[in-house]
Amino acid sequence: MSTAPDIRTELDIRTDPRDPRYPAGPRLFSRLLTRQLFGTSRRQNPAEFMQSVARDFGDLTHYNIAGRHFYQVNHPDLIADFFTTDAPHHHRNLVMQRSRDVLGHGLLTSEEPLHMRQRRLAQPAFLRSRIASYADVIASYTNAQMRRWSNGSTLDLHREMLELALRIVGKCLFDLDEINDLHAMESAVSSFMYFMPLSFVPFSRLVQASPLPAMRRLRAGQRYLDELIYGVIAERRRDPRDRGDLLSMLLQATDAEEGAATNAAISMNDTQLRDECVTIILAGHETTANALSFALHLLAQHADVQQRLRDEALAVLGPDRPVTADDYPKLKYATQVFAETMRLYPPVWVTARMCAEPYQIAGFTIPKGAALNAPQYALHRDPRWWTDPDRFDPDRFTDGAKQGRPRYAYFPFGGGSRQCIAEGLAWMEGTLLLAMLARQFRFTPEPGAPENIPISPSITLRPTHGVRLSVDRT
Repeated sequence: MSTAPDIRTELDIRTDPRDPRYPAGPRLFSRLLTRQLFGTSRRQNPAEFMQSVARDFGDLTHYNIAGRHFYQVNHPDLIADFFTTDAPHHHRNLVMQRSRDVLGHGLLTSEEPLHMRQRRLAQPAFLRSRIASYADVIASYTNAQMRRWSNGSTLDLHREMLELALRIVGKCLFDLDEINDLHAMESAVSSFMYFMPLSFVPFSRLVQASPLPAMRRLRAGQRYLDELIYGVIAERRRDPRDRGDLLSMLLQATDAEEGAATNAAISMNDTQLRDECVTIILAGHETTANALSFALHLLAQHADVQQRLRDEALAVLGPDRPVTADDYPKLKYATQVFAETMRLYPPVWVTARMCAEPYQIAGFTIPKGAALNAPQYALHRDPRWWTDPDRFDPDRFTDGAKQGRPRYAYFPFGGGSRQCIAEGLAWMEGTLLLAMLARQFRFTPEPGAPENIPISPSITLRPTHGVRLSVDRT
């Protein structure tokens, strides 16, 4: 069992010796930035780059690319301020701002005060009692997916988890027993995910309007999702009874706080409902599937952990009993496995903001328009908080071990007023799924497969080449 190191009480804040107005950090033509930008030597991916910056330059760092200031906060105390006291000084980052062309103004992209209003309206849909009702959906769809797997076959488990998570979100969000064209929905979601990094480049709207094949796919995917979502909303307006899904709750939600000022019920219009539905589809399907894929990779590499997980699943669930929401709090080790997976491979690997107005951090003035990054990937692998940080060890998340760490040494779901609204659902889904999979199957890597899986940090952290594993019924 790992133990937390002593918590450091003083921040490591260094001043750039060449320009004391800024914290220390790599220069454009330093070895670190040159390797990142131009691919000299072994090219680092962006997550590894931020980890290197944190390691080499301290708890608050700065670098400048093409005239734009980038600040990176690398200490739990600074992360706490980033999410709370400093939050009013921030806007959504440039990628999220430009993604509004596709995503609209949902919880991922909206600014205050719209964000807080939408969050109040959406909150009842994610209450613990409502989330518990989705356990049957998770169990049913997982069993259906596993029945398709042949004993001894080799599968891309990332592909399988993406499909399973999409089916689950379709049922939990829209009460759709079967999506008519699953591949069309998968294509639409994928086109959105690949567009979002492109939104960072100059003239992104011109690129989006271009006849490039990727942009045609994006527009076709947007039309498909809009037709699906607006069609379901229209049908629900005609028949507003509660179907037990998230959309029913969103349709019924009213904002008592805002409505009190006008003595009228405030609810979401069709456009707002559409934007929140797209957000739930993207965030609720992609991030969970990625975390589960990395978890299965890690279990295949660590047979002892996989066996311990299976032993717990059999003890709690039995060999074939249907899974229920009551099982979730009893699956302690499965929860630890899921937590440790998101430490090493956080689906949201960096939280990014843009400075809306100048303010100070540790005596340095952050200029308006600067980019601010709080990298989960770097904090989750910082040896000050995690002994032997690259080692997979679910016992880091026993109750006793967690008490020895700062709050923001670990933040896979963000923090503050923008902490993921569906965090409770994600924990239950990930835990129940891992227990069900380990109860039925043993996962082993293909011969010669690397222990350290290549990663692609984009909007989310994905396995670059999927996760190919052998699956054997136990």
